Amino acid sequence: MPISILEAFASGVPVVSTCAGGIPDMIEQGVSGLLVPIGDHEAMARELLRVLQDASLAAGLRQAGLRQAERFAWTRVRAQWLDTYRRVAGERRES
Repeated sequence: MPISILEAFASGVPVVSTCAGGIPDMIEQGVSGLLVPIGDHEAMARELLRVLQDASLAAGLRQAGLRQAERFAWTRVRAQWLDTYRRVAGERRES
């Protein structure tokens, strides 16, 4: 999960990205961001211009991104991290 996308979400910056790695798992196409095929420079330029020229699209992407960022807020993921650390530490003690 690229931290730059999470930072953009949290900052209210609309995301336009490629379909590389786990990025499509983070972005719902047309809702929380726009995805283009890797290496398709024309599609990237087209989608960037679309966001710049369509204020309602940009606002929708911004709001959805902010909601997406909330899913990864420390107050939400802290317990998951602690459970993981405790489970791993417990497994090591048992070994």
